[in-house]
Parts: sequence; structure tokens; C-alpha cells
Amino acid sequence: MRNPFEQPMNRRKFVRLSSASLLGIVAACQPKDYSSWEEAPFDIQLHSDMEVGHLVFGMKDFPITKKIRKQTLIVGAGMAGLSAAWQLKNHDYVICELSDRIGGSAACESYQNTLFPQGAHYDLDYPGYFGQEALQMLESLGTIQYDAHSDLWKFTEQQYIIDYEYETQALYQSGYWEDVIPSEGTEYERFMELTERYSGKLKLPTRLISPEIQELDKETFWNFLNTELPLSARFARGINYQMIDDFGANSQEVSALAGIFYYVGRPYRGGGIETFSPPEGNAYFARKIEKQLDAEAIQLRHLVRKITPQKNTVKVEVIDVNRKQVIEYEVDNVIYAGQKHTLKFVYPQDYPLFENNVYAPWMVVSFVLEEDLLEKGYWQNEMLSMERNFLGFIDSDAQYANKNHRVLTAYYCLPNWERKQLAKIKETTQQITQQTLENIANYFLIEPEEFQKSIKKVFIKVMGHAMPIPIPNYLFKDKNLRRSKLNIVYAGTDNSRLPLMLEAIDSGLVAGDLILKNR
Repeated sequence: MRNPFEQPMNRRKFVRLSSASLLGIVAACQPKDYSSWEEAPFDIQLHSDMEVGHLVFGMKDFPITKKIRKQTLIVGAGMAGLSAAWQLKNHDYVICELSDRIGGSAACESYQNTLFPQGAHYDLDYPGYFGQEALQMLESLGTIQYDAHSDLWKFTEQQYIIDYEYETQALYQSGYWEDVIPSEGTEYERFMELTERYSGKLKLPTRLISPEIQELDKETFWNFLNTELPLSARFARGINYQMIDDFGANSQEVSALAGIFYYVGRPYRGGGIETFSPPEGNAYFARKIEKQLDAEAIQLRHLVRKITPQKNTVKVEVIDVNRKQVIEYEVDNVIYAGQKHTLKFVYPQDYPLFENNVYAPWMVVSFVLEEDLLEKGYWQNEMLSMERNFLGFIDSDAQYANKNHRVLTAYYCLPNWERKQLAKIKETTQQITQQTLENIANYFLIEPEEFQKSIKKVFIKVMGHAMPIPIPNYLFKDKNLRRSKLNIVYAGTDNSRLPLMLEAIDSGLVAGDLILKNR
């Protein structure tokens, strides 16, 4: 969500609402009576890779139907895996992705030629002091260009820059605010003074951060702030919302370095930092990379079942989910850019390196509207209710207008310990849809029944391990330094990185470099 320091403040008037208008904002998974709501008069489509991932247990008897020789096998077609392939694009590789689409947590969905995100959906201009490897890759893809005057890498397709006038609005208790945290007063000034001392010192990728600044990773953001700045309930609620939104956990769980980075990782205070959000979200970048790769090298619905090192090579068993058969690859190298919790079953030798990772589950609910009954919306509509899981929604109406339908995409970030709830998702899609519908209707101050009339279709996506949570002492522990085999390399933000796109890209480039050096 937008940083409060991005632009000079242009305060909107505080709007009073009746308390009754907010009664519908409750937890999505809390018990509630839906018996009076008949089956939805629109289609609800569920997308979950959890069942596919669990096939690693249930397909042990599938026959090995063919054997293939390759130089490198890449596990996962998220931003890290695609970037690793880009680094090796002149070599012999194959990418195995368990999903039916590329992008990982930056994947997108479509309906009648209208694209919309079902994961990470924006990025911001990059300052010149960020690492050049990933930036040069994005430049070569035609997505960014350097502006010497501002010392910023800015996005080339300016039609996808979000208009500041319609960028964000936050609903907190009984009113709308322009910002998630108050941007005026003594508390705000002290908060800025405390965090701004690190401005320009927090780089991406985080591997470039100096050792003395790395010390900030050893305590929680909450402890860091409260040593000098006791927080009011309103301010603390806003900060916790922003930490959950970007890092999957609140200020008492994420490290001080992660928290400070959110506010000063880019030079917001000087203005000029723009928000880039194409209709398909960050899948825009994944698709740009895909166009530079061999299309036949990307194997979707291919689940890596087992990795077995040989004397000089690696044997990899891959389930072709659609054909219900197993392919045996013999490769020189493996780049593991998939989620590392699966190593427990796929390659247990190195699972201890990642066993302390903590992941945040996501659920994304997108409403495709047929009849538009709503007023013009803001791009980010943040909802700071007392319910932790529901973060609000983005509105395609504030994006580039080359689309056929208006889409509202709501985001839930669940606590790590509620992941098991997602296993029952098929049984609760009606309830989830109804609850999300009510939340959005309350935001627009209309009756849920009225909002329901405008809905054409609903898409729900769940990700059990959407992003790693940067808890204290998580960063700066590159597992490639301790991996068991030189020819099995790790990429992804869950290799001690912040869950940010530039980190994922850099991790893939680094993994590709390690493979090339190993040769």
C-alpha cells in the first residue's frame, strides 16, 4: 500500500459515518449464519495449487514414461525462476511449474480479455542506489529507464502509473482517511525523524546492505519504535496494517529492518516516486520475461516429486499432472526457485536450511462486474477494521482504461497458523464470497443485495505459502553458502530475502550466476 511520505499531503476532509454502516466488516472465517443466502446467482471459480502440490504424496505409483537429458532444471516459474531462466537463456534448461500459469505470487487471471491480478499488483520507481543487476535486466526488457535528473529508474509505460488523485483511501472505524497512518502531528514528526535517519542506507537487493545496518534485523519493528516512540492505538493500528499488507505479519513479528525499509527504502519524502500498476499486476513483468524465453522450456502443471544427486549429475522425478505420468530428468544442475517447505519431501538433505521459515497464507477474491452500480473508486481501498485478515481491495476503475469489465480484487492475509483453514476452501467459497461482498458493499455504503446485482463472476485464489515473513534474524543468511551440493542452487525470496519483486529477480540472477560459475 502507498507510503505516507510519497507526496506532499493534500488532506481530504474527514467523513463521518454512522456506526451501523460498519457492522458488516467481520472476519471472513468467523462463524456466521449464511442460511438465508441462497446459492450465488453467478459463477464462483476457485484456483488453488494446494491440491496439486499434495499430489507429491498420492502419485508414488505413477509410471516413469520417459527420460530426458538437460543441462539445468529450474523448479518454479515465479519471478525468481523466470529470472534464473533469463540468466541462462542461451543454455539448455527446462522450467517445471506445478501451477497452470507463470508468475507465482504475481500471477494474474483473465475474463473476456480483461486482465486482473491475483497476487502482487504494483511496484514503485527504483532509486539509483539500488543494485544494478536486476535493474539492468528490467531495462533490457523495456520496462524501466534511468532518469538522471531524479536519479530514479522510472517505468516506461506511463499509462500504467496510478493517478495520485485516485491512488488510495483508507477506512478506519467510522471514517475515510487519505492515509493509513496519520500524516501530521507530533507523533508523525517523531516517527519520521526516527526512520528517516536510515534513508538511503537500505538498498535492494538486501544483500547490498552494510553490516552495521544489518543489525536492525535482530529485533522487532515494534521494539525498535517503542524504545523511542510509544505509539498511540491509531498509529499502531496503521503501522500493523502496513506490515501485514507487505510482509504478512504485524510490527511485533517482523524485523525492524523490514519495517524501516517499508517507510524509507525509497526516497518518498522528496516526492516524485510513482506507483506502477498494470491491469494484470506484477504478472506484467513475468510475461515480459516469458517472451524472452523458449516457450517449450516452460512446463506447466509439472510437479517436482524427488531430487536425487548422482555422482556428477542430478536425477529429478517430475509428475506431469495432466497426463498422470512421471518424467525422469537427468541434469547437470538444479535451481530450486519453488517454495522451500516442499524440500522436506522433495530433497530432505537441505530442508534443515529452511525449516525455520515462516510463511503468510493469502486469499484473493476478485469480483468481475457486469452492471456498474458503484461510484468511481480509488485504486487501493484499505480497510483498517478490527479484523486482522481482511486488508481491503483494489479497483480496476482507477487503472488504465483498456478493459472490458470493472474488477474489484480483495485481499486477505491469514496468520501462519490458519493455513489449515485453506484446505477446506471448496466447502466455504459461498461464505467467503458473501462475506467479501458485504465488506466491499459497506465500504461503498450500499446494500449487499444491490452490489450483488452487478456481479458477473467471482474468482477466488488461495496461496498457502504466499510469501516468507521477515521475522528477526531471517535476512542475510543465504542458504547457498551452506547447500549440500554445488550443483543444487536456491533462489526465491524465501532464501533470506524480503518478499519484494526486485529481491525475487535478483535471487534468480544470482542463482543463474552460481550455475554458470560452477560449470
